[in-house]
Amino acid sequence: MCSKKTLFLFVVLLALSVGFGFQNSQDHKVLFEKAKFTMETKGDLQEAIKLFSEILEKYPDERQYAAQSQLYIGLCYEKMGLKEAQKAYQNVVENYPEQTEAVKMAKEKLSVLLKAKELVEKGVEEHIVTKIYESTEKAYGFISPDGKKLALVGEEDDIWMREIASGKETRLTKTPGFKYWCFWSPDSETIAYLDVLNGLYVVHIKGGDPRALIESDSDFIKDGKYAWPTGWTSDSKMILCEVSKRGLCAIPVSGGEWKDIFKYADLKTGEDFSLLTLSPDGKFLAYEFHDDIYTMPLKGGKSIQVTNHPVPDSWPKWSFDGQWISFYSARSGSSEIWVIRISPDGHPEGEPIQVSRGLTSRNTFYNWVKEGKIGISMSIVGSNIFVKDLETGKETQLTNIMAPERHPRWSPDGRQIAFISFRDAADLLMIPTEGGEARKLTISVSNPNESRYITRPSWLPGGKELIFGGFIGYGNRGIWTVPVEGGVPQKLEFGFDMWVEKCDVSPDGAYIAFDYIGSKEGNTIEGARTFEKDIYVIPFKGGAPQRITLIEKSGQSFRFPRWSPDGKRLAFHSIDWFADNEGKESEEIWVCEFPDGEPGSITEKMKGGGTHLSWSPDGKTIIFSKLTKNKEQIYSVPSDGGEIKMMNIEGFSPDFSPDGKKIAYAKRKQGKVEYWLVENFLPTKKDNK
Repeated sequence: MCSKKTLFLFVVLLALSVGFGFQNSQDHKVLFEKAKFTMETKGDLQEAIKLFSEILEKYPDERQYAAQSQLYIGLCYEKMGLKEAQKAYQNVVENYPEQTEAVKMAKEKLSVLLKAKELVEKGVEEHIVTKIYESTEKAYGFISPDGKKLALVGEEDDIWMREIASGKETRLTKTPGFKYWCFWSPDSETIAYLDVLNGLYVVHIKGGDPRALIESDSDFIKDGKYAWPTGWTSDSKMILCEVSKRGLCAIPVSGGEWKDIFKYADLKTGEDFSLLTLSPDGKFLAYEFHDDIYTMPLKGGKSIQVTNHPVPDSWPKWSFDGQWISFYSARSGSSEIWVIRISPDGHPEGEPIQVSRGLTSRNTFYNWVKEGKIGISMSIVGSNIFVKDLETGKETQLTNIMAPERHPRWSPDGRQIAFISFRDAADLLMIPTEGGEARKLTISVSNPNESRYITRPSWLPGGKELIFGGFIGYGNRGIWTVPVEGGVPQKLEFGFDMWVEKCDVSPDGAYIAFDYIGSKEGNTIEGARTFEKDIYVIPFKGGAPQRITLIEKSGQSFRFPRWSPDGKRLAFHSIDWFADNEGKESEEIWVCEFPDGEPGSITEKMKGGGTHLSWSPDGKTIIFSKLTKNKEQIYSVPSDGGEIKMMNIEGFSPDFSPDGKKIAYAKRKQGKVEYWLVENFLPTKKDNK
């Protein structure tokens, strides 16, 4: 992403080229980067096409850049849903045969477009894509199977029902706990949802008290188990849930004993299967396995591979007539919704059909609507990286893009800031502290669309490498390092596999602090709690993890560890999930002497924050972000305890500069949610025959 300074440089260079009548050998490169910036960051596709076309006209002998420009023209047209994309890709193939990489991508794009054209010629009508609602207040939502209502997660984290035709909204829940996800019954009369602890509830659209099918404080939840809804039985009487270490179960809405639909043969099988979902006729299971989609006869038999593509395919869902399975895939270059026909014997028929184009993102949810339609909820959200000078009060925006960006971290010399960005997939980027171009550090192991999730970075001493937690590729969890020059992340080997969300390296590089939650079976850290997270420390070069938080209070989790500048103390955040689910003050900040100190809270209990901690360079102050009146603000507190003070900074994920004079942080943009209905993407009935 270019700063104003960089854009000004573009203008100056181009002006010199025209005004003084000479052609610099680098002009085509400058213009190409400006065109890419206009396309990818500004999102002005029409202007980008003009700039790429200018390269074709002025620099035809620069074959590599001309081919890439022609390819990008095709990508712009495709994003706009225009037929000119096909001609642009054909021009790459025909006019630049020696540019093998550009030709290869153009051929792949043509293959997808030509298959879509073939379906249209066979009788598939043009897609009908209709925006049915837009909101800046509600979060995400799901369209009912009859296509007449929306289930929304809205104000005060409650469930709302909106009638699409009239716009009338009804609040269905009034409870303090956070709720998320919605699962409509096939008759469009009941909504199932989860709360923050993964308790499962149902509520009727006519109102009334929600019914708890799995209580938030049940032993089932406390044992670290989950029941993830993947569908309903066709009579709307039972919710189908994938249950950890057990399989697919049907849970009666009226309450009562769970019915086993499919049991995992053993623990290994249970770990391999993901997102089990039952066909409407009850004959087949669909599931995700190693980034592809499979079906399997419910009564036993060999699994059938439905998709086979280098790019991951995920989240299978059956259509209401059982003839199609939908899934997410980035095989077209960006994550979109695809469908594939399934024969009566569970086998795939024909090629996958792309349903959406430009309507999906990291914050997109979708579900089938009857009569072969799909409803999409797309959140358009973003947060950018800022720096504030504490002496002058000047705020500087370093990035400006509509994508989530967070967790800024100053380099030891104060010249660079590393941060996490979701411009494409999750990546680690770095930008100069005075502004400029953000540079991606995490190079893909296999392809740019591989499954990955990375979290807050931490610099190693000397500023030559960074570490972060998360996963890269299917099931590949752990702590990773990457050099500041960029490269393929390398996994630190500790002799066991573990899911780490937040980690921090000590100032001398000797230790890594991390938060970790265990599992009921197959625990990688002996004695780890299975419902609550705890803070651990492990030697950087390997060894046994030391648990720092030995507090055994049920429901209280510890997370976001951060070393003090002298490496003698750890600060971290805690949350009491049971109190939080009841709407009570539930969060605290703690400090512990390392290695033998007892953790102690330095704040009173609060609500809405205390996360993403940072120490002042002198170790006397800790800053953190907290939600106040629906705004994220940055606060400070003495590291030995005392009064919490709100700073004049709106944002989250704060980080002190090495000299203590500035703070880097993330700040959210005004977002919105759009709700769309996609129709006519399936072959006609005539073609079905």
